[in-house]
Amino acid sequence: MRQFEIWGDDDDTTSWLKVSVPFLLCGLFLAVVWFFLPAEQWLLLFGMMVAYIVPPLGRETIIPISILCGIPWWLAAFTLAFLDVVGGLFMAWNFPLVLRIPYVGPWISRFMEAGRTFLDRRPWLERLYFVGLIAFVALPFDGSGSIIGSVVGRMLGMTKAEVLSCIAVGGFIGSFAIALGIDYVVNLIPPGAGFWVSLAVFLLIGVVLLVTYRSYSGRGEPGA
Repeated sequence: MRQFEIWGDDDDTTSWLKVSVPFLLCGLFLAVVWFFLPAEQWLLLFGMMVAYIVPPLGRETIIPISILCGIPWWLAAFTLAFLDVVGGLFMAWNFPLVLRIPYVGPWISRFMEAGRTFLDRRPWLERLYFVGLIAFVALPFDGSGSIIGSVVGRMLGMTKAEVLSCIAVGGFIGSFAIALGIDYVVNLIPPGAGFWVSLAVFLLIGVVLLVTYRSYSGRGEPGA
């Protein structure tokens, strides 16, 4: 069994620099993008970033809407992948602080205890830890992403560098795969179809994917 790396658990306080740097990186990113986007699209990109940080929306929802609203597909994908990396960096540096946040900390602690029991009963899963975490971050599972991905990586006993690598690779693969697929679908829609027709097409695709995912997930549940 892999052992936990101590993610700053022995620190009594969290450095203000470690807390502020991820937010400063986001601010720097927005400042750079300001020079390349019209004000309306910049505001849309900022709203997209906030929506991605605040549950329950994920990249499978935000990227299509952003592309439909005029954000270049590659910028939408890069932005969410960038947020995954910054979120993973924040978790790696400030895990003890996150555990002290009301409601969030106790939930993460319970999640880790249940996950540890699950992994102890299936030791073969730990041998696939690196590829498995990349897939977990890349695929649009419920609750996947940099925050929960960091918790899962910690449960697997991965180092900070390993977790950040998995989050970076998984985030870029997942975001660019969705963005490329959406851009391809957009090019198939007739130019004069209009925003609402395009939105209806994406909603239809989303419903089909959701039903398929729920049906597949239900096979593994007791009594399904």
